[in-house]
Amino acid sequence: MTDIIERLRTLPPQTNLDTILISCVEMGASRIHLQTDSSLKIRVHGRNYAAPGQRLRWTNTEVSQALAKMYKSSTGPSRLSQAMAIDTSYVIWPDRAKRRYGFRLNAVACTIGSNDGIGIILRPLPEKPIPLEEQYVEPKLAEALDGESGGYLICGVTGSGKTTLMGGVTRQRLEDPDCHCDIVEGAAPLELFYDLIEQNNASIQQTEIPRQLANFPDFIRAAVREEPTDINIGECRDTETMAATIQAIISGHRTMTSVHTNDPAATIRRVVSLCPASDRDNLAIAFVDNLKLIVNQRLLRSTDGRRTAIRSFLPFNRKIREALLDAPQTRWPNMVRGFVEEYGQTFEQSIKDVHAQGRISDKIAGRAMKELD
Repeated sequence: MTDIIERLRTLPPQTNLDTILISCVEMGASRIHLQTDSSLKIRVHGRNYAAPGQRLRWTNTEVSQALAKMYKSSTGPSRLSQAMAIDTSYVIWPDRAKRRYGFRLNAVACTIGSNDGIGIILRPLPEKPIPLEEQYVEPKLAEALDGESGGYLICGVTGSGKTTLMGGVTRQRLEDPDCHCDIVEGAAPLELFYDLIEQNNASIQQTEIPRQLANFPDFIRAAVREEPTDINIGECRDTETMAATIQAIISGHRTMTSVHTNDPAATIRRVVSLCPASDRDNLAIAFVDNLKLIVNQRLLRSTDGRRTAIRSFLPFNRKIREALLDAPQTRWPNMVRGFVEEYGQTFEQSIKDVHAQGRISDKIAGRAMKELD
């Protein structure tokens, strides 16, 4: 803690934005907060730190200039003033022979006291997607992820590592010389890049939404015409995207996407609710009939001061799919909860395993167990 505060104390002035951001990444920041009339704040392995005193206290002009630089347009601040949010990416690559620094950028207009201001959140992204073995992916889950068709849902709340897990899966498929895959991926924005990954007998084409295509349904419609083996969809958050995603799944493509949910039972409920009401029954049945995996992930503070994942997941076999299809949709969430215990892995099991491996402390394990109640 003292080391981080001291390093915050020695950061350069606001005019050196890129140097500040790179320094925050080197400190291990997972979240960087710039806000009008506030000091720089960062989050490192689940703990918050602020630049001491008046150090790096940003004026509205300085925040506006920072946003214009990262948005690559002077229209950024005016966009916020029109009650529109900015959700994009920002990349720093000062030396092509050295590391590239990527960030997900979210900016909104906000209120500070009685005044209007700007709030910017930057979430640093890894230069390369993290391999699955470094994410402690369970052997049973790794086996379930190894399929060539159907739907794969990677779920969790914001900041739970969904994108990281999806990136690891994609990296593994690209690096596997026996996996002759052609992946098309759409995300809003793109957070992970694969140009530094060796693509042995595979390819990937990435499209940013809405900068390069207006929305996910447009991306999916274009993708299915490009003869891909895999379609990766950054997130299903509305009825149009869910309907298009299910069409991609049933057309024979391996389709991977994310949904904001807490556990597999909530995921199946959320998917059904996102299907358009006019065709909900047919789409929900088609989805379940082609579903291969639901995995939900959460992050806990680990014994090394960082964070580690716990997961609840359910690989879908023919028996599970037929049982669901023979039952009313209202029963699906409870049935999935039972199937997770019988065929998959519960959060409780994951906590016990991670604790036994020494990756989380007794205190963290106990607290996580209580939160499951």
